[in-house]
Parts: sequence; structure tokens; C-alpha cells
Amino acid sequence: MLRRSRTLWAQPVALGFALTLSTFTLTGCPEDPDDPKSWVSKLDNPREQKEALRQLARLKEKGEPAYEALAAKFKKTPDPEVLRTISKIRTDKAVELFAEQLDYSDETYDMAIVAANGLQDIAERDDKGREAAKKAVPALKKAASKKLSIRSRANVARIESIKALAAVKDPSAVETLNEILETSADDQDFFINKTTAKVLADFADPRSVKSLVRGLWMTGRGNDMFQECRLGLVRIGEPAVEKLIETMQRKNTDVEADAKKYKFVTGIVVQKTAIILGDIRSKKAVPALLAELAKKDDGLTNGPDGMPGVSGHQAVLQALGQIGDQSATKAMLGVLSDGKRDPKHRAAAAEGLNMMGDMSALPVLFQIAKTPFLTPAKNKDEMPELDTNKATLVAYAVTQASRLTDKDESAILEPIYKTIPADIVDIKKYFETAIARTKVASECKKDIACYDKYLGMPPDADAKVENSPKAERAAFSLSRLGHDAVPVLKKYVGHKDTAVRSAIMFALTRTATKADADVLKAIAEQIEKDRTRDKQGQALAEEARVHVAIINNRS
Repeated sequence: MLRRSRTLWAQPVALGFALTLSTFTLTGCPEDPDDPKSWVSKLDNPREQKEALRQLARLKEKGEPAYEALAAKFKKTPDPEVLRTISKIRTDKAVELFAEQLDYSDETYDMAIVAANGLQDIAERDDKGREAAKKAVPALKKAASKKLSIRSRANVARIESIKALAAVKDPSAVETLNEILETSADDQDFFINKTTAKVLADFADPRSVKSLVRGLWMTGRGNDMFQECRLGLVRIGEPAVEKLIETMQRKNTDVEADAKKYKFVTGIVVQKTAIILGDIRSKKAVPALLAELAKKDDGLTNGPDGMPGVSGHQAVLQALGQIGDQSATKAMLGVLSDGKRDPKHRAAAAEGLNMMGDMSALPVLFQIAKTPFLTPAKNKDEMPELDTNKATLVAYAVTQASRLTDKDESAILEPIYKTIPADIVDIKKYFETAIARTKVASECKKDIACYDKYLGMPPDADAKVENSPKAERAAFSLSRLGHDAVPVLKKYVGHKDTAVRSAIMFALTRTATKADADVLKAIAEQIEKDRTRDKQGQALAEEARVHVAIINNRS
């Protein structure tokens, strides 16, 4: 019995083993999780669908064989998750399906968002994807232009469609984007304008000049898009100059109508156009800028509403300095030397002449540095009264002289420094840093390695000594030493001191060209670091983009 019992027990075991072998033989290997076909069969199973979609999305482009099944499922029962999975696959086959979803309403806009993102992903995949996505451009343009309430949540679909157009880079989108940009914030969410300005800056198409110029003064949500429009215009370069000059001369009918309707700050039209003409560095703009100096600077007075204006001439003088054409030297020296001119103008002329590297300004600058800025006290018990305007002009003059001179100017500056009362701390500090700058110029002359040494010193915040003014002076000196200075300047595009970094970037716009791919790469990498930082970092990134555009305009 015992032997029989053992035999009977063994039979089921053998049978089970045989069944296992049989099953294995019929089904083959276990399902491969990296094979999209493994998940297609699970799409219609409510319990397994979510995991199947997740796995297919994980496979990305490798999941393309599942597209037909996914598309069929979506068409049968539209589901954003299914559409989102299709978008992750980034297949050209999905372009038509995505385009169909762009005809949206306030109820179906979520599908349009996914579709626009999907088209953007396809366009950014590779050149073949970008070409395929062009078929959806008409639908994207229609979706981007859709008239919606300012508060409608569906505005997100408009924004994502605009971003998709940027990725596709089809020139036929430019006119549509121009119209969107020029639409008043009274009629659409201003974030749409701002996004469109960024996209048009990427296109950098001369057809956008009119719209980008008008956008310089457009505002909404307590914000503006000056920086985005500025970048676009600088990237366009010379083709933008004529329209900017026309606008500066107050002949742009669209801008003039906006100025009247929205009560622009007095002087701001001249100010902003001059800034960008300086950025573009076009010598063609010099006659118009000089003509502007002969006019009255309306920005020095309050506007009709009593609000203070902004000086247009100040920006004009700085622009002339950036352009660096010697034909402007006489006029700028005239402003600098004219004691009747507003101190803002004289300070701007000083800055412009330094940017030009014009040594003829030094005698006037040192003379201004000697200007008395303290009014003697009427009574012995009273303190001398500080003339703020004169003190500011003195500070500007001594600063620009120390950035410009090529020798140690201690013999001129120290006697003036000693006459300044100890409690006038700020002005004394200007003289101290000026003396330090001139010593650097005297030591290094035209020795690039010497300036490299000063740029490499730790900034003030780290070293707790006055290194930054010396480094700043090194950058200005290198700006005058030609292309040989570029390798050293490139090393310091991420300098921690913002004033020094500004001087370095200015120097690169004087010495580097679009052929300096390593410089452009270094700046691009620094932009990526800065743009995710605080507001100061983001501002540095925005300025750096403009500097890249200036360098790209140089051959």
C-alpha cells in the first residue's frame, strides 16, 4: 500500500510538469516589456489600459508600431491620456491626427494643448519631423489666432500653438504671429503677446520689424515685452534700422497713435529706439542720432499728466558710443564740455566717449572731476550743502576717465580726493576705485596676460578686497586690443561681479565675431545657468542674449 500510495502521488506531479511544458511550448517566451506589441493587446482591458499607456509612453519612438492601435482607440473614444501617449511616440504618422484636435472650444481645449505639444515634439525631434509637422501649420495658425475671452482657460491652447509654430519654423507663420503680437492687451491675454514676441525673436524675420517696434511699448498684466522685442530687432539687425529711425523721429503712425492713447512717458519713444540703434551698431543711424541731439530733450521735463519724463538724449549719446563712429566725437565732446547742458547728458557723453575709446575726452573729464559740488555753509554750525547733480557728474567723469586712460593718473586724482570731506563717503569711494583702475592700465599697457591676471582675481564679495574695479578696467582695456583678446575674455563670461561681467560682454561685442563659435557656446552655456536663477540671473541671461545677437551681426 505504501508503494502504491507513492506511485499515485507521483502521477499528478508528473502530469503538472507535463502541462507546464505544454503551456511553455504553446506560448513561447514571456512577453517582452520593450516590445510595443506586448502592450497593444492590453489597451482594451480596463484593468491594464493605464499601465499599457504608461509603458508605451516610456518606449517613446520605439513605441511607433503601436500607433495605429492607439489612434483607432482615440478616434473611437477621445481620451487625453491616449493622445498624450501618442505624442510621446513622436511619430510623423500622428501629424494629421494632432492637426484635427486644434479645432477646439472652451470645452475641448485640453485636447488642443496635447496636440500642439505633440506637434512641437515631432518638430524638435529632427529635420524630418520638422518637415512632417509643417502639414499642421495651417491648423496651428488658426488655433493660435483664435479669439477668446481674456480670462478663458483655453488661452493656454493658443500659447502652446504659438510655441509649436516656433518649433516648426515655417516662414508662412510670421504674418499670423505679427498680427497676434500687435493685438492690444485690451483684447487678449498679454501673456500671448509676450510669448509671441519671444517666438518672433527666434524667427528674426525682417517682416516682423513693424510689429516688434510697436511692441516695444506694449504692456499688460503689469508687465512689458521690451526685452523680447529688443532681442528680435537686434537679431534682425540692419533691416530694422530704417523703421527705428522713423519711430525715433516720431513719424511712426502706429506708435504715435499708441503714445496718445496710452499716454506714454515723455521721452520714452526716443529713449527705447536709441537703445536698440546702439545695440545694432549701425553707422547708418549716426546722422539721425546726431540730429536728435540738436532737438529739445522733452524727457527732461514732466509730461502733460505731471509725471516725470525720461531723457532721450541720454540714450542717444550712449548709442553713439556703442556704434563708435568717429564722426560723432565732436558733437559728444561738445555736450561733455558744455556746462549748461543737463548733467545727465554730460554723464552720458562721458560714458559714450569711453565706449569709443576716445582719449581726446580725458582733459575735459579731468576738468569736470575738479568741479566743486559742495555749497559752503551759511553759518559755522551748519554743514556744507551737497549739490547732488554736480556730485553725480563728478563721479561719472572720474569713473569714465579711469576706464579710458592708459596711464597712472594718481598725480591728478589724489589731490582732488584729499579735498573731499571724509563724510562724503560715496564720492571718495569713486576716486579710490578710479585711482585703482588707472594703476592697472599703467601696469598692463597692452599686455593681455596681465589683464588676464586681474580678471582672474576673486570678486570683492569673495576676496573682501577691491578687485572688481581692477577687473572691470581690464575688460575695458581688452575691448581695445582686438581679436587677440577674445580667448581671455571668453574665460570670464560668467564672472560673479555683474559690473565686471557687463564690461566683459561689452568687450566681446567689440572683439568677437560670429565666427567665434567657442565664444558663442560659452555664453550660451552661461545663459542656461543664469536663466534658472533669481531675477538678477534672469536679467543677466536676457542681456547676454542681446550680446550674442550683436556678436552674430559682426563678421
